[in-house]
Amino acid sequence: MSKENWIFDSVEKHKKKEKLPEGGLEVVTAIGNKLVEKKKNLAKEEERLKVLKTEIREIEEKELPDAMASCNNMTRFDLGDGSQISVKDDLFCSIPEDKRAGALKWLEELIKHDVKVSFAKGEYDEADKLISVLNKNFKNIPYDEKSSVHAGTLKAFAKERYSLGETLPEEYFSVYEASIAKVKLGKEK
Repeated sequence: MSKENWIFDSVEKHKKKEKLPEGGLEVVTAIGNKLVEKKKNLAKEEERLKVLKTEIREIEEKELPDAMASCNNMTRFDLGDGSQISVKDDLFCSIPEDKRAGALKWLEELIKHDVKVSFAKGEYDEADKLISVLNKNFKNIPYDEKSSVHAGTLKAFAKERYSLGETLPEEYFSVYEASIAKVKLGKEK
């Protein structure tokens, strides 16, 4: 039984057991076929979009910045339709999951620290007490703790360090520098 047709096979079996309204099965089958076709088209379009995004990134990060650099380090130009193209250097930074603990220790002054505790329904008084004395009175209540540095904060911090000629430890961070072509589209005519 094919993945797309299992429901229709099931409907056929159901039809033999019970009498369906006149034309009902044809309507259900037609709508089901339409749904399957739309799902297939969506999968194709999503793949096409993925390829298109990759092609755009290649032009933005490689082809256009390289071509503009070869023209006396051009940083901006206008197209005939009014679109503006500019290139600026940018830096991207992330923390691989397996390096998270070391990176967060290294970034202590930037860390936002969240502690989450879940109480059962009706435990309002306990929650109020926890605000003032969590460790003293509620050691047996499980809680989740998460430390993080917002991606924008990390990017700004990395850009500042790199602008000062400093770097981030490679054992904790993935840093990617690129010249990016930005497009401001002209008005549609």
